[in-house]
Amino acid sequence: MVAGRKESSSKDYFLGGRSLPWWGIAGSLFGTNISANHLVGMLGIGFSVGFAQSHYEFGSIPAIVLLAFVFLPLFRRKKFFTLSQFLQEKFGKETAKIYSAISLILITIQLTGALYIGARSFLPFLQNLGMSVTYTELVIWIAFTSTIYTWFGGLKSVVYTDVIQTFLILASGLVLAYLSITRPEVGGLLELFAKEESRMDGLSKMNLYLPPNHPTLPWTGALSGLFLLHTFYWNTNQYVVQRTLGGKSLREARYGILVGGLLKLTVPFFSILTGIAAYQIWSSLGETTNIAPDEAFSKLVVLVVPVGYGLIGVILAGLLGAIFSSIDSMLHSAATLFTIDFYKPLFEKKGGSLSDERQMKSGRIFLLLFSFLVTVFANVLIDPNSKKNFFIELSNQSSHFTPALLVVFLFGIFNVKINAKAICGTILLTPFLSLLSPYLYTNYAPDFIKLTFGEELNFLHRVFLIFHFAFFVLVIAAFLQYKENPKDNSLQGLIQFNPFNQNPKKQNQHFFLICLSLFAILFFLIIFLRVQCPNSKFLIAVFGFLLFILFSLILTYRKKSTKQTFISVFRKRDEWLYGILLGFTFFFYLWF
Repeated sequence: MVAGRKESSSKDYFLGGRSLPWWGIAGSLFGTNISANHLVGMLGIGFSVGFAQSHYEFGSIPAIVLLAFVFLPLFRRKKFFTLSQFLQEKFGKETAKIYSAISLILITIQLTGALYIGARSFLPFLQNLGMSVTYTELVIWIAFTSTIYTWFGGLKSVVYTDVIQTFLILASGLVLAYLSITRPEVGGLLELFAKEESRMDGLSKMNLYLPPNHPTLPWTGALSGLFLLHTFYWNTNQYVVQRTLGGKSLREARYGILVGGLLKLTVPFFSILTGIAAYQIWSSLGETTNIAPDEAFSKLVVLVVPVGYGLIGVILAGLLGAIFSSIDSMLHSAATLFTIDFYKPLFEKKGGSLSDERQMKSGRIFLLLFSFLVTVFANVLIDPNSKKNFFIELSNQSSHFTPALLVVFLFGIFNVKINAKAICGTILLTPFLSLLSPYLYTNYAPDFIKLTFGEELNFLHRVFLIFHFAFFVLVIAAFLQYKENPKDNSLQGLIQFNPFNQNPKKQNQHFFLICLSLFAILFFLIIFLRVQCPNSKFLIAVFGFLLFILFSLILTYRKKSTKQTFISVFRKRDEWLYGILLGFTFFFYLWF
């Protein structure tokens, strides 16, 4: 309420007056992303599946870098409020409306899940205190609390509370990780690694790469379909990108994204690793079959955290922070989408002019109605006693809508012009094909495919296939349109590409492409070496880290002007910082 007390315009309410500092963006990105679904759900998957869940964190880093250097500069240059405005500029109003509608559907699914997992994970603690609180009452309380401060303060209140909640999330995660890993049943971090490596069944939970036919997280899906989901989430998702659009400058926003990415790399080591430690604890107690993944967090806290020191309070504060930090962001972005993309155009179509005050009022009214709707859904549509892992279920449900939208955004980034009917038809068709694809796979896929990738189609493999279906459909549509009118299609520039162009700017681009090609060759050579020499994995991982650092230093040096010193160019450029971020990511992928 304090943060939003001076909100006087729609730009203030929906984008924080474009005055957010880098630390606000970093904290908000982390807090928005690390919801109770992550804190509770990821620990549950660490307990039930293992460290392979880290793909959800490590794999997001390349997508975050894409946001900083490709998507965000374009979005900010046009001063967009919503990403549908970008699609409207590229492909027309119909495409923008469909994106906004699908985004509201996705936010509804994810917000319903956030209320469910938040209430379910917090309820056991209240019941242990002897409080007679029901699941329904707790869902209502969580929704009401997060709605109130979001209603008053807009994006600033969301961002600044997310920063505070980020500290709570990190503190609670580290406390629980330390108490779990140092338990006698685990014996510390090195002992945990040793126990998992020496398991008699050969199913180490510290393995990052699970077989291609694994029902939950096959490595083939993690490095294909999951990366596409990351790219959609971090680059074309309204409630994530919105806080970067509110940054003071592109540079501030990029620094915020960098720090947010570095914070993301910590999650596997205080959430997923804690779940693996929990598996060791309950294995020694003979209780693994009695623990549902979504209950692992609350039961672990009761088991390992000593009473009387305030530590349970720290962990519960972090849990509440994780619950609120995602709910407030989704509520605010839903209100922004409705006001800017639906209510304002409808009002102006009737000949009126929507004032800033009226925009803020309509956004707040919709926020209340939307909060009420998802609260009803969380109570009516979800079983509060489900034994399924809801984090995976949520990813599965949301992924039907995302592949085609990602393809459309990529075509917009490359400025390829396609008929709006082809765009809209592809976006609307692919969810139905996605829902039908598991049936088609089960009944018509060849046996050798099923032997390799499993009897049932994993949703990550499905995302990869549907993405390429949408991509090829729109490529065909673009070429057909180009053949009809060659002068009105940006594909002409791609077809007439001349690698021997003497333009200095083009030569710089070609130099970059040559460096990138050499980098890619080294990249795959390192991966091959890692597979062939598993005993030297740490040294190979260090070499991979240094490769990224070298490439980023070359990129930074290429930006140096004749009058700049080395210190000033590294102070004013940020390519080398993202090299460090990608280097750490590659290091973890090689090591584990």
